[in-house]
Amino acid sequence: MDMNLTMIAAGAIGKMMVMAAIGFAGYKLGLIRSGERDALTKFLLNVICPILILSSYMQGYDPEKTRGLFLSLGMGVVIHAIGILLGLLLIRKEGNPDWQVERMAITYGNVGFMGMPLMSAMFGIDAIFYLSAINLVYVFLIWTHGVLLMTGSMDRSNLKKVFLSPNMICMAVGILIYACRIPVPDFIASPVNSISSCVTPLAMIISGAIIAGSNFGEALKHKRLYLVTVLRLFAVPAITAVCVRVLHVPYMVALITFTAAACPMGSMVTMFAIEHKKNPGYASGIFTVTTVLSLFTIPALIALYGMI
Repeated sequence: MDMNLTMIAAGAIGKMMVMAAIGFAGYKLGLIRSGERDALTKFLLNVICPILILSSYMQGYDPEKTRGLFLSLGMGVVIHAIGILLGLLLIRKEGNPDWQVERMAITYGNVGFMGMPLMSAMFGIDAIFYLSAINLVYVFLIWTHGVLLMTGSMDRSNLKKVFLSPNMICMAVGILIYACRIPVPDFIASPVNSISSCVTPLAMIISGAIIAGSNFGEALKHKRLYLVTVLRLFAVPAITAVCVRVLHVPYMVALITFTAAACPMGSMVTMFAIEHKKNPGYASGIFTVTTVLSLFTIPALIALYGMI
């Protein structure tokens, strides 16, 4: 079963790599420009991903799945707590002007941009049902803890961004539909499901374009990048694997939690670095390196997870 799952993960990522290669070629050939890539990224994060979350709740009520949803919420807290603690313990402020970017890179994985298309391809729409709870924790923390980390302060406008974000709105609507067992007519359900199926190809094409526009070689010259990469891609999922086993988390929720923990650095970290002028070039380098490596580390880690 676990070896079969590893093959499914490897196959899904192989297909995603082909899609990313198309985006890479499109950028290099001038068919996708920086402005268009950024617009597509915003559209994906604010429209396609929220619709995917909404579609995951358009199913029959199941008490077992509901318990799994709340458990996923708790595991989302665990994943981010691990990242925050690793950052506090291993990323020092003294003599390190990039400590905020590095701590955020370790804490915030690409749950929406990379996690959703990957887990949708691997496990289908049920995975998004559980992953949405982990994503809820991600959104809440990045606009509270993340802003506080980057700026040293936080105001009410950041809380508005949490509760009025498209992801949160679609999740709230989805939970209402699911919990109240509201039937969704086909003329709404059909386009919602069709649009949600675009998340994997669009996310990977954008990722390929981002990689094409990054200076990969220059990023590798930054020595601290290797520490951050190891912590993000290996330490966080390793500690998460121990936690889900010790806590006896049910198989599907445990697997989704582990895969979410193994995701590369979140694209929002780069956006925060740009907005707050915290070495966005370095943040972009971490994003690129961890994204490229995760295409190989995720199936390998899933294989190792099955052996524990």
